[in-house]
Amino acid sequence: MAFSAYSIPETHKKEIDEFESLINNFKNNVISEAELKARRVPFGIYEQRKRGTYMVRIRCTAGIITPFQLKKVAEISLRFASGSLHITTRQEIQIHDVGIDDIISILRELAQNGLSTRGGGGNTVRNITAPWDSGITNNETFDITPYAVALTSELIFRSDSWLLPRKYKIAFSHSDNDFSYAQINDLGFIATIKNGIPGFRVFTAGGMGHQSQVGNLLHDFIETHEIFDVAEAIKRLFSKYGNRKNKHSARLRFLWNSLGKEKFEVLYNQEKKKILEENLSRPEITSILNSVTVPRGVDPLSDTSPEFKIWKNRFVIQQKQSGAYAVILPLLYGNISAEKIIVLATSLLPFGDNTIRFTCNQNITLRNIAPEYLGNVYRISQKISELSSSSPLFGNAVACAGASTCQLGICRSRGALGAIIDQLKSSRLDLDSIKDLRLNISGCSNSCGQHVIADLGFFGKAGRKDQHSYPAYTIVGGAISSSEGVKLAGKIDEVNAKDLPVLVEEILQHYISRKKDYVSFAAYLESEGIDFIREAAGRFREIPSFEENRNYYRDWGETEIFSLAGKGTGECSAGLFDLIEIDLNRLRQIRSSLINGKFDKAPLDMLYDLLLVSSRMLLITRGLEAASDKDVFQKFKTGFIDQNIVDLRFLPLIEKGITGAITDLIYDQALIVYLSQTVEQLYLNMDNSMQFSDPCSTGCCCQNKHNQVKEFYAALKKDFRGVACPMNFVKTKMALSQIKSGEILQIKLDDGEPVENVPKSVEEEGHSILSMVRRDDHWLIHIKKQFD
Repeated sequence: MAFSAYSIPETHKKEIDEFESLINNFKNNVISEAELKARRVPFGIYEQRKRGTYMVRIRCTAGIITPFQLKKVAEISLRFASGSLHITTRQEIQIHDVGIDDIISILRELAQNGLSTRGGGGNTVRNITAPWDSGITNNETFDITPYAVALTSELIFRSDSWLLPRKYKIAFSHSDNDFSYAQINDLGFIATIKNGIPGFRVFTAGGMGHQSQVGNLLHDFIETHEIFDVAEAIKRLFSKYGNRKNKHSARLRFLWNSLGKEKFEVLYNQEKKKILEENLSRPEITSILNSVTVPRGVDPLSDTSPEFKIWKNRFVIQQKQSGAYAVILPLLYGNISAEKIIVLATSLLPFGDNTIRFTCNQNITLRNIAPEYLGNVYRISQKISELSSSSPLFGNAVACAGASTCQLGICRSRGALGAIIDQLKSSRLDLDSIKDLRLNISGCSNSCGQHVIADLGFFGKAGRKDQHSYPAYTIVGGAISSSEGVKLAGKIDEVNAKDLPVLVEEILQHYISRKKDYVSFAAYLESEGIDFIREAAGRFREIPSFEENRNYYRDWGETEIFSLAGKGTGECSAGLFDLIEIDLNRLRQIRSSLINGKFDKAPLDMLYDLLLVSSRMLLITRGLEAASDKDVFQKFKTGFIDQNIVDLRFLPLIEKGITGAITDLIYDQALIVYLSQTVEQLYLNMDNSMQFSDPCSTGCCCQNKHNQVKEFYAALKKDFRGVACPMNFVKTKMALSQIKSGEILQIKLDDGEPVENVPKSVEEEGHSILSMVRRDDHWLIHIKKQFD
């Protein structure tokens, strides 16, 4: 293919074959749903809210896809799915409503057409973003697209890009204004020129979502050829030291905050030095030509109607290339049918490969269009885009999937945006005067709708009146991106979902009436806008009772009463390290059954299962994956026993597993149970990056250290022995409320359910378990409070 957004690694075919085997094993009940999930999510395959249906997310670096590829995606969607397609805020495209039996066929057909889903989800190198107008705007320092493409190809070629502590997001901006928010990513490159040499300012450890923050300056200037060294060094640093035990503190920004600037930079420079010494290949930078292709056999369509002129003023932009134009095709929620995509892609085939970019606000843009063919594009836009006759404000608005499909969603954010659009369409406001205003809605506090970078934004929450819950939103606003830096949107107030559209109309009406006095919406907020919003929101504070008006207790687009039912664990962080928890739970269950004489199969089979799970559970922490039972035991021997991490006394057990001489395991129950306890203790005493300080420092393998534990200074100590579940967790939360963020609580818990449940619940609250060590008949646990 002459033009592509990345090169697919040769290993990709084998990866798809292996994934096919996993799916078959799942369908035959050989592996669990959780085990499949840990491997499908890094492939960009998410289960939707409707059980048994999946979404497939396709990588499109910088939003690039050719008309031919786009048409193929649409055809695949019609053949294997529902024909529902979606453009994401990271410039990718998703196929929705896929059955499990069709996943592999889709992956193979995509690969045949130069497209991959690898890294579309999970703890991987995610899609690299860039401004949609890179290469065609006068407002750029230089075209950064070739660098995003080259870096993508280089990173996805490397196997360690798929096994990170959490997702790794990279973005490029083409000017100091950073309108694509490179500073709100794990790694951001901003184009600059120093002494006539093109290069980048580099920011790291920014991000949206839980505890959003702006990135930190890592380099004031690097030359363009250094981008791979920087990206690979940050990736390795993240992989080595990132928190793999607590997904709530796993993003790169939490590592920066825990290490501090000085230590982070020392470790980063160490990794970068190693990369330079390895003399690795560097990505080849190939410029991308932006020029008009005159389509053969396509007659220009002339249009002199007033509607065409309005559309042209709203959605057509002159490129820096003479005689070339770009066109924005606005999409509602980023959604479009496969049938419409086929119409669009087919019409674009004669215009060349370099024609399409997806945007971070979920629209489709076209480029390199000759002026005489704008009439043709206008006709197409009227067929495929319901917003092409409306103000650009609506197409620029972003709403995540919310509770309609996302398992984490609280509110139906797209329903709310639809209601806002209907409200504004019926108003007489001059919306074209604020067409660039960023209106963003997320269904929960996670920022999938990017509310933290909104001029005016909202994120879903649950309100309560009497005994009834109702959908509501926290109001945020005032995000800024300029040459002076980036500022995230701040919280302002809250409002119930039913009155949200009217409130938005009032806010925009007030802003439009005063817009001439302010350089930006953020300036308006700072001067008088926040006070106005709080006053307006206050008028909607009291809602009718459930008996008076049940509509307030229904979400937009819903007929049922509002409920959090169906809300589950999100899949974004799913990865291979989740398998540790699966094996740990299985290990505990088998061991308990053996000790208590509760056999669900033959005792010998249960002992073998416990030996296998104990040997397999921590392999992944050493970067090892086994292809068979025998391979599990062999890798455990070389990775743990030979390295003096696990005591030599267990070697005879492991050798029985390697040779298959397992009939006399029935005489080894005590030693197998002890191995399972040793492995569990080893895991509990590993640091957050799954590392050991030295082979025997964890106090789990050597007799002379078996009862040792690192002693932490504790601001508060509590003894909850004898306190049953769930009251022990309630008391733990009360104890945490008595100390400050960063301080440590020491608690004692009984064995069994208390130690199995309380630490897990504490981590789900976002706190860190520093240590868990068994002391005779109880457990000593140290908890670090993460926030007030």
